Amino acid sequence: MIHHGIDIAGGPDTKVLAAADGEVVVAGDDLKTAYGPTTNFYGNLVVVKLEQEYKGKPVYYLYGHLSRVLVEPGQKVKRGEPVGFVGQSGIALGYHLHLEVRIGENSYASTRNPLLWMEPLPRRGVVAGRIVYAKGEMPPELLVTLVGKERRETWTYRPGRGINPDEDLGENFVFGDVSPGEYMLEVKIGPHIYRRKVMVEGGKISFVEIKAID
Repeated sequence: MIHHGIDIAGGPDTKVLAAADGEVVVAGDDLKTAYGPTTNFYGNLVVVKLEQEYKGKPVYYLYGHLSRVLVEPGQKVKRGEPVGFVGQSGIALGYHLHLEVRIGENSYASTRNPLLWMEPLPRRGVVAGRIVYAKGEMPPELLVTLVGKERRETWTYRPGRGINPDEDLGENFVFGDVSPGEYMLEVKIGPHIYRRKVMVEGGKISFVEIKAID
């Protein structure tokens, strides 16, 4: 249920722009080299290594399922420059852009939640949180619901098999692009239902934690 990145809607051959300045380290297809769980997973893809590091580690972002690639490995790109076009290559079932963020190394096992790396729109916010058991373990793949001006659902991460939490936040779920206002966060763990209020502010990340009883 956990996706390693986010999918952004786009029509056939919609232009894809570089998200940040950096150097192209992968450009082409994945027919011979697996950048995901298998070969021919992302189809045509572009991976860019950012100029800046995060906590002393390199940062990469990946675009997958492109119809065409416009850059080459070793090429420097600036934010806003075209790097390819939206497609449905690889395992894509329809036209869309797949975006991942990877920290430390360019590998499927090094992904982070890209919703925490995208600057929130001025009138939209982000909710990040952590669901933990009393002894500190993080329960995998629990349904988390956010109810307020809108109703949203997501799932907690699968430790070791999905997205990795940020070193500072230690989150295991994220809601992105949320309208500002007061919300109720809800999760069911065993026979218990836990609820927490959370205030979402435009352009900011709101954090909430729920500790379950054993």
